[in-house]
Amino acid sequence: MITGLIGLGLLHHLDRQVQDQLFQQPGVTDTDIIIIGIDEEALDLFGPYNTWDRNIMAAALEALAADPSSLPAVVAVDVLYAGNTDEAADARLAQAAKALSNVVTGTMAVYGASITWDNGRAASINASAVVSYEEPFDTLKNATVQGHINAMNDMDGVLRHALLYVKPDGQRVDSMASQTARLYLQRQGKDLTLPDTPHLYVPYTGRPGDYYDGVSIAWLVSGKVPPGYWKDKIVLIGPYAAALQDSYFTSIDKSTPMYGVEFQANVIQSMVEGNFKTEAEDLPQLMILFLISFAAAVLFLRCRLLPGGLLFLGLVALGVGAPWLMYRLGMVTHVLWLPVSAVALYILALGDHYVRASRERQALALEKERISAELALAARIQASSLPKVFPPFPERKEFDIYASMTPAKEVGGDLYDFFLIDEDHLGLVIGDVSGKGVPASLFMMVAASLIRNAAMSGSGPAQALQTVNAQILARNPEEMFVTVWLGVLEISTGRLTAANAGHEYPALKKAGGHFELVKDRHGFVIGGMEGVRYREYELQLEPGSKLFVYTDGLTEATNASEQLLGTDRMIAALQSCEEGGPGEIISGVHQAVQQFVGAAPQFDDLTMLCLQYYGPAQIE
Repeated sequence: MITGLIGLGLLHHLDRQVQDQLFQQPGVTDTDIIIIGIDEEALDLFGPYNTWDRNIMAAALEALAADPSSLPAVVAVDVLYAGNTDEAADARLAQAAKALSNVVTGTMAVYGASITWDNGRAASINASAVVSYEEPFDTLKNATVQGHINAMNDMDGVLRHALLYVKPDGQRVDSMASQTARLYLQRQGKDLTLPDTPHLYVPYTGRPGDYYDGVSIAWLVSGKVPPGYWKDKIVLIGPYAAALQDSYFTSIDKSTPMYGVEFQANVIQSMVEGNFKTEAEDLPQLMILFLISFAAAVLFLRCRLLPGGLLFLGLVALGVGAPWLMYRLGMVTHVLWLPVSAVALYILALGDHYVRASRERQALALEKERISAELALAARIQASSLPKVFPPFPERKEFDIYASMTPAKEVGGDLYDFFLIDEDHLGLVIGDVSGKGVPASLFMMVAASLIRNAAMSGSGPAQALQTVNAQILARNPEEMFVTVWLGVLEISTGRLTAANAGHEYPALKKAGGHFELVKDRHGFVIGGMEGVRYREYELQLEPGSKLFVYTDGLTEATNASEQLLGTDRMIAALQSCEEGGPGEIISGVHQAVQQFVGAAPQFDDLTMLCLQYYGPAQIE
């Protein structure tokens, strides 16, 4: 579609403007081409141009021929001398031209509509036919070479082409510029070969005024110009005053009109130098444009934004650079076709990328919403698997328990549990699964269930851990593991039997004392290796004793300076709130962690469990 719109001429006017800017650059004008102007000074001296007789031009030609050793190579008179006027003046002008023998005079074709009739009916209409033709009076015609002086503006009023010939009555008449260039080259033993086209794209060399040295025909007639000025040169004589209305806006300068005689100078120089430009046909350019645009469209749709942007810039550079190079090689091609096509395709591709990205964002948002909903459900399921009602055993006055878990993600891999094995034994569990998120939470729930079942058998903490280790290793393709501290409190005596499978040291506060670490003996993690044996140890809890167990998310809590909380700060936090109950202690430690961490993100699950033993004496 883009190629079709361009082919229909959508960019014609703008493309011409850009061609002018890119192609038409001023160069070095040929010093063998000089202009003698019918300028304001001449009009002031001789009067309005329409009152001039032909003696003035005759005098100018006589001045050029006055010195036989300094004759010009060619003289081109860019003035139309049609019909006879004063007999003496006409004869003098013809004789002066004949004396030079190298004068080109102008002819003019008038275009209009021509109708061919057949039996009283219009058979055909030619809208650009030569309806009349003016040429020099006979004696001047016989003494000179004729060349037409018609100029052909483009539709936008800019003169870009030279009309190489006209055909009045079917007979070809070449332009004044080509006749002048031919005569000049013949004097040098050369031939002029013109392109086989009715009009020629003009590669301008000079801007308005570049060829004109300010020499007036009045100077020439009065003998003020030395003969050496025009010796062996092309002399152009023509109107060089605004009042004579012989000027055009050209592609090299659209702000300042160029006089017709200057236009002739530009065309003559291009012909003498053989600097001809051929305008490439539109159809091959459209075919190339279609192929490049099709390939670009495919690549734009497949590429990401950065490669697509680089491709776009490359196409724009190619669209401008290739015509510039082709012009230097003699071919005039369209400058804007490829860049505009690239812009349109890139904008469409950006729109397509935006639509696709929007759809992907919507899909991701829906997927994220679904995952969030599933994670929320998983978090609720995980939370329901952990004891969350406190006090958990309100009828038992011998002890009090409180626990909390704060996952680093929506769901966590830490676990805690407490349960009555029988009326006189309380099981306490805390663990930390390797990894985080959903996999860790699933593994945690399995591990917690296995640990509870093993502990409920009454075999003791060490044996329970060995049993769970064997069960997990039997079905653990992901090779995950869990650290576990398992304790069993004999409620009637305060004797705590425990085993540690690679977990953190517990902290104990005895009655009347302060919290201190209990550096128990660690066994290997659960799920890490077959055949591991775990050892038990005992702690004696007196009435008023408090036990605190936790995961490494507490001691490894990190602040913005990447400092760890550590066990020393943890013990200090425990001691600051050790007179409170289990819930108050956990709350106090949690506040201390928040104060230490500040705005730094939480990297690991944080789980704590605290037991306060009142002793059998508290039983009512």
